[in-house]
Order: sequence, then C-alpha cells, then structure tokens
Amino acid sequence: MTLVFVGTGTWFGSLTLEALDAISNADVVYVELYTNITPGLSYDRLRRMVKGELRFVTRRDLEEEEGKQIINEAKSKNVVLLVGGDPFIATTHVTLRIEAIRQGVDVKVIHGVSGICSCISISGLQVYKFGKIVTLVYPEEYYVPYTSYRVIRENYERGLHTLVLLDIRFDEGRAMRVNEAIPILMDIEEKVCRDEGLEPFLGSAIGVAIARAGTPEVYLKADLVPRLINYSYPPPPHSLIIVSNPHPMELEALVYFAGLPKELARRK
Repeated sequence: MTLVFVGTGTWFGSLTLEALDAISNADVVYVELYTNITPGLSYDRLRRMVKGELRFVTRRDLEEEEGKQIINEAKSKNVVLLVGGDPFIATTHVTLRIEAIRQGVDVKVIHGVSGICSCISISGLQVYKFGKIVTLVYPEEYYVPYTSYRVIRENYERGLHTLVLLDIRFDEGRAMRVNEAIPILMDIEEKVCRDEGLEPFLGSAIGVAIARAGTPEVYLKADLVPRLINYSYPPPPHSLIIVSNPHPMELEALVYFAGLPKELARRK
C-alpha cells in the first residue's frame, strides 16, 4: 500500500489532475491545516471528492506522535496526506516521509504550487537576487524573533531581497497580516539598533506586501516598508518582501505589478 503526499497548491483550485486522482482513489485522506492556508478548501468540497474516510490531523499528530497513525494505516491502505502548497516546504513532512520509508512504506509525492515560488514570480523580482528566506513569528513574553530581523538585515546589506513568511497559528485562530508584521519588525529594529549602535534601514527600504499569492484574489502593493501598514489587504495568507539594491527592470516591474510610487523607482 502507499502513503501519498499531495500538495494542494496555493489555492484549492490549483490541484493537479494527478492530485485529484490520488484523492478520489484513496482509502483514507488526511488533511493537514496548520502549516499553511489553502484558500477555497472546505470540508464540503473535500467530502464530495473523497470516496474513503476523511480525517483532519493536528500539529500534535504529526510532530509529537510522529505521524504514527498515518504510517501504520499506510502499511495496509492507500493513504493520502493533503498539505497546503508543496508538501516538503515544511520540515515536519520531511520527517514523516523519512520515517515512513524507514518502516517500509511505499511513498509517493505529488507536488503542488508553492507559495514561495508564487510570491517571487508574481512580484517581478529576480529569483537569483533573493537571500535566505525567513519566517516572522508572533513575539511571546519570553521570545522575540530577533533572528528573523538579523537575517533580513544581513540579506539587505549584501544586496539581496528577503522573502518573509508570516506566522500562521490555526490552533489559536489567527494568521499574521502585513499590518501586524511591519510594526513587529520596526520595533525589533529599534531595539537592535539602540543596543548595538547600528543604523536602521527599514524606514527607507522598499517592501512588497503580498496577500493570497497564487490565487485569483492575489493582491500586491509596493511602497516604503512603514507605509505598507496603511493599505487594506485581503485575508491571509500574507507575505512580505524586503527589497535590496533592485535592478531598474525590477523597479519597473514593481511599478506596474505592485503599484510602486514612481518617485521611489526614480530614487533608486
């Protein structure tokens, strides 16, 4: 029998024919919702597609329980695990895949459109000019995501763009929006620059806010990073790109694709 990892893509309408075939022929379909948001996905739509059992899995099922139930079922049934975007952008699923193979389960992968690729391509920025990708999580009482800011700063100083993925917490019913992310980054920058004697850069950097990348409702807006707080965006998922040392063609793309004010394009 088989465990099939199926990427749902950036929205439910982007499921491939291969994915639809796997879903409709599975004995059990598990749906994982906590690592990504899949616009258009609903229980009713899935129920009509799935002939076998339909179950939802939590972070605990895959991380704390190491996907034991899924792996055990895949030893005697055809099992599908639906994952938003591409299945192996999240390291949780890589671990599950390794364990399944270790236990002798036949594993198949059906890739979906990744939100990472969608964000980069829709922006018009050149893929080879991106540095490390970061995830910005919500600050906690005992944790502030300083590392995310430091990676953004390092990329910026090297003339590389940064794709910033924003925190999603399904168990808490919230997903970070651009309007929340920017104040978090600005606050971290203020503290780091004050403590380490550095010059801030976010206030004069161009940013690209992206909502619902890869879906029919995609929305882009480019402006100075602090100004991006002032725009209205569709519901999450949201992402943010911090632009560094853009090529003139990239600036032209941002003007026409994301409404970058022309005076900012000329400034660079």
